[in-house]
Parts: sequence; structure tokens; C-alpha cells
Amino acid sequence: MKSMYDPIRWTSRLIDAFYAEGVRHAVISPGSRSTPITLAAAVHSGIKKRIVLDERSAGFIALGIGKATGKPALLICTSGTAVANYMPAVIEAKESGTPMVILSADRPPNLRGIGSSQTVDQIKIFGNQAVFFHDAGEPASSREDLNRLEHLAMQAVYESIHKGGSAHINLPFRKPLEPTPEQLRAIIAESEYGTNNNPRNSAVTGKVLHFSDEIQELISTSARPLIIAGPANPHQALTRQIHEVSTHLSCPVIAEPGSRITSDYLIERFDAILKNPENRSGMKPDLILQFGDQPFTKSILSAFENWSEVPIIQFIGRDAWQDHFKRIRHRIILNTGDEVDLSGIQFTSSGKWFEKWKEKNEISGKNLKINLDNETQLTDGHIFSHISKSIDESWNLMLSNSFPARDMAQFGKVTVHQFVNRGAAGIDGILSTATGIAEAAGKPVCCILGDLAFLHDSNSLLSIKEAENPVLALVINNGGGTIFRMLPVYKTLRNQKGSDFFKTYFETPQNVNIQFLANASGLPYLRIETIEDLNSLELKSINKSIVIECVSDADASMKLRESL
Repeated sequence: MKSMYDPIRWTSRLIDAFYAEGVRHAVISPGSRSTPITLAAAVHSGIKKRIVLDERSAGFIALGIGKATGKPALLICTSGTAVANYMPAVIEAKESGTPMVILSADRPPNLRGIGSSQTVDQIKIFGNQAVFFHDAGEPASSREDLNRLEHLAMQAVYESIHKGGSAHINLPFRKPLEPTPEQLRAIIAESEYGTNNNPRNSAVTGKVLHFSDEIQELISTSARPLIIAGPANPHQALTRQIHEVSTHLSCPVIAEPGSRITSDYLIERFDAILKNPENRSGMKPDLILQFGDQPFTKSILSAFENWSEVPIIQFIGRDAWQDHFKRIRHRIILNTGDEVDLSGIQFTSSGKWFEKWKEKNEISGKNLKINLDNETQLTDGHIFSHISKSIDESWNLMLSNSFPARDMAQFGKVTVHQFVNRGAAGIDGILSTATGIAEAAGKPVCCILGDLAFLHDSNSLLSIKEAENPVLALVINNGGGTIFRMLPVYKTLRNQKGSDFFKTYFETPQNVNIQFLANASGLPYLRIETIEDLNSLELKSINKSIVIECVSDADASMKLRESL
């Protein structure tokens, strides 16, 4: 008797439902138990597929797609430890408000809890790190079950976008996992209809925000307002609102890497200005307008501590608590399409406040150039200065954590094309995130990361090799985790004679041959050792993925940072 069990029809209905909600990408890791959902995605003509062996890397590729598009990518994996490898990306997704949807295959209930191979407890495996969870149960073909499946896709996409994070759907399958030839042919024939490019789930934006009397009074009476913009995903960045507010108030704007802000009032050298205690005192605002997530740059955090009595109004593109110092007086959640009514702000500025910041900015810019020109060794600062000058809007830029995100603020410049993983601020998955951004944004990505972050995500080189849009992995090899030299433990341990505790337990320099890693993955490699080598690097001439290793002088780099 012919079996009526047809899991691929059930999973195809689920994939169709996700497509109807605007999902266009799936990142699939191979496995057996996930056969029904993998094949359903494989035959769907409207879903772009990316096959990734390492689930940890796959999670960050999906994260990059979510960052670039504002829509979740589907993550498909088999049962067991495979799904657990998504956890680092799940954490970053929640902390940064990035949408993605996990479809994890599972053993059926009759195999759970009895020691069956590759069977672990996957029910709410991510705990409160996922913003939504549902165990879909085994495939069923009743109208009620299929309607619930479509509703489930709508729920998962909505929650991942509006709560900001990962939606996890657990899908148990029993054998046979493979469709019959007839079942597969039927699904392939039906898959062509799923080409509607008008997703059902579209958020309505465009409301007008009218300030309360208290906020209007607070802004109108301010003589020294200061806008500070922290990280924000493209679909959450309040770029237009910052431009309008800064123009209306003639207000200086401090924008961190990843804030995606551009403004005529931008203070590019804010890091050098605020690191000077005298400047922090003399440039003290009487009101802070904070946009986006909590700032991460140390100079800004130090300024916040020094300006403890200055009131803060926060404008944020997602409903998340981002208040490290617990001092935000007013918290305003905006959609990117919302309008801000400034007609009630009776602000009159002579322009002297902005001119004061502009003057400091020019002085710091000249000082930076002098210090870079006087240094003969290749430093991290030279690299960020050069990349900032040579990269244009045809490229996106992914910045790793630790020094790269900070060094861009100190030596480079902030642009609207920069991405960061500053939610949980780990060094895992940086290259994979860049690969996802390239996949979804349709243009090349330059990813700047340290040697340790590169090694941490070296499995992503397989995906970079297959990327349709070039991914430039620019590895700053400065001998390990030199950011630890900024901590008090460095000063303590470096004076201990006869021991090497700092280098062994903190800096952890590695001796891996990066060229061999690149070549093993079929990627071209370039080594840069001098300032002259760096100046000859032309990003515009790069039209394929490549690993570029920049060997910088760690000691000279630290001295340069301190001098600024």
C-alpha cells in the first residue's frame, strides 16, 4: 500500500508562507533529519539559497542578511548539536535587534528522552535569547494544520522584525524523510507559482511625532545641545530625523561607526576631542539627544560619566532598553518613516556652539595627519586612514569588534555604509556577517578585522570563495589581542620580571600562516608590510574575493593612539 505520509508538501507550504511574508533568503546547513525542509527550500524558485557547512558561520551569514535587508533569512539545519551552534548569532541578533528565523529539524517525540542518537532537547533551546518559539509538531495535512502553518510563518516574521531577534520554529520529522519521486515532481511543478513580490507583512509607517510641552521646553531652552548617534541597523537608523534635528538646532553631531549617519554638522574627530579631559570639560553640552543604541566608544562613555547631570532624550528605532548609565529622561521610539514635528521648538542659535566644535575638529584633524605622516612604521592607524579615504559608496564596510570599530572612529571616518556587530560585541562570526551583507546588499564588502577574529571565523572562507559579490577580508595582524593593552592588567603584568603572563593569557599571539589558510580555500592573498605597500592598495581595482594581510607594528600603533 502506498504511504500517504508527505512531509515535503507540508514543508513546502511553510516555505511558501514565508515567501508570502517577504522572506527571500535561506541559509542551509546539510543534514539528514532536515531533508524535508531543505528540499522544500531547494525547489522554491523565489528563495535564494546559500549552503554553509558550519552552522555557527551560517548563523552569522543570516545575521548579515537581516542587517542588510531588515527582513529575516531562514536558517535551516538538522537536529542535535547543529542547532546549538546558532547560539552566538542568536545572541547578537537579539542584542542588536536583527531579524532572522531558525527552522530546526528534530527527532519525533517517540525518539526523545531514550538515548536515541543525535537527539537532544531542542524545545526552547535558546531560552530567552530567541524572541519567539514554536514547536510545530509532526507534519499533518488537515486544513486546520495547514492554516496554522501559514499563520506560524506570519508570526515568526513579525516577531523577529518588531521584537528584533531570532524566531525559532522546531520541526520534528519521522522517517521516511525523503519524498517519493512522485511527491518531489509534484512539489517542483507547483513551486513556480510562488513568485509574488508583494509581501503581505508590510509595516505601516509615517506617523507624525509631536513633542510634549516638557520636551519642547527642554530643547528650546538648551544653548548647547549635542546629538550622539550609536549603532543602528539600516532598517532602524533614524538618518533623516537626525539630519532634520541637527539642521534645525545648528547642533554638532557625534556619530559612531555603525550608526549609518551623515550630516553637515558631523564632528569626525570626536574621539580625539573627547579623550582630552580639558576638552570634555570645555565642550560640555547642556542637553544630549541620543539616537540609536547605546554608544560603545570609550571616549563617549567617559564623557557621559563626566556629564552626569546633563539630561538625555533618546530617539531609537526599536523597542529595546539601551541606557547603560540609567539616566535617559525621555525615551521616544520612532519608525524610520516617521516625521518629527519641530514647529514647537523655538530654538535660536548664533552658531557659536557648533563653530566651537568645528574648530576643535579641525585642530584634531591636523594633529592626526601630522602624527600619521611622522610615523614610519605601518600602524593600525595608517590602515584605517587609508581605507576611509579610498573606499566609496560602491562598497559596504564591516568592522570587527575590539580595536577595529574604535580605530575607525579615531583614525577614519563614519559613513552610512558601515556595519558592526555591537549588540553583544563578540569577535565571532565577523567574516560570516560580512558575507551575509554582501549576499543581500548586492555589492562588495570590505571586512576589517584582527588576526584573532579572522582565525575565530576561518570556516567562513569557504562561503567567501562562493560569494557572488566580492568580500575583501582585510586582516590586521598585530600579534594577537592588543586591545588588552588598554586594560589595567597590562600595566600590572608587564612589570613582572621573569613571567609572560600577559602575552600568554591575554594577548595570545598566534603563528598561523594566513596565506596558507586563504590558499587552502581557493582565495587569492596579498601581504602588506609597509606604508608604501598600503598606499599602493586600490580597492576600486578589486573585483573578486581576496584575503589581504596587513602586518602592523603593535607597539607603534599603541603609541600613536596614546599620542592622539
